[in-house]
Amino acid sequence: MTTPTLAQRLRQPGIVVAPGCHDALGARIYQQAGFEAVYMTGNGLSASLLGAPDIGLLGMSEMVERGRAFAAAVDVPVIADADTGYGNLNNVVRTVQSYEAAGVQAIHLEDQVTPKKCGAMKGLALVSKEEHAEKIRIAVATRKSADFLIIGRSDARIPLGLDEAIARGQAYAAAGADLVLLEMLQSEDEMRRALSAIDAPLMFNAVDGKTPPLNAAQFERLGFRLLSFPISATLAYTHMMQRMAEHIRATGSAFGLPSGSTTITDYEAVLGLERYR
Repeated sequence: MTTPTLAQRLRQPGIVVAPGCHDALGARIYQQAGFEAVYMTGNGLSASLLGAPDIGLLGMSEMVERGRAFAAAVDVPVIADADTGYGNLNNVVRTVQSYEAAGVQAIHLEDQVTPKKCGAMKGLALVSKEEHAEKIRIAVATRKSADFLIIGRSDARIPLGLDEAIARGQAYAAAGADLVLLEMLQSEDEMRRALSAIDAPLMFNAVDGKTPPLNAAQFERLGFRLLSFPISATLAYTHMMQRMAEHIRATGSAFGLPSGSTTITDYEAVLGLERYR
């Protein structure tokens, strides 16, 4: 059976849950768990590739190559963080062309200045909504297929307030964004206001400790169409590595970790080793 594109799936009822991860192994695990899409986190990639925070250190080519690896590893759609488009309108054109050619099915473009920061950080600086709306228009005009989705993201909620975030979401929807993502909405009431005010499907990024701890069914009842938990897997990985490091220091061995570990056999099954033989 052919896996539907993300665009096709979003035309059907029900919320699409696309958990986030920072590598293709995580993407494969999510697919094998039955998720319909996966999300490639820029924050997690900055941590896993550079050991550095998400402050705009990774370039477009580095991100696209990871997107290509994700798309090659799974059959389900891949949604990717594309930061600000990595520069001006010319950079946005190249960003869209590169991600689409890599096999990614959706990207979100955010309205911060370049270099950007993680949307959960303090001290965010934003471009005007007119400037970012033009980026959205260019992105939509550049794509080869309407099945390659452009998500207009605003990080205005924390630095500029809810009203400005909604106004920006409206502008990005009017510019042609297939979905709108307002980062860091702080309550269900704020979510309802955004959903009722913006004439486009809405995505939500549920960030541990920064947004209300709702589940997929609750987000779906509110009216969201696409949901990601962008950084949760990277936080879990960090916790696991901290416990592993403590265990090896304490015991002199990597074996017998109290929380347990995947067997080599199960690990090889996740990677599909038999397919290569």
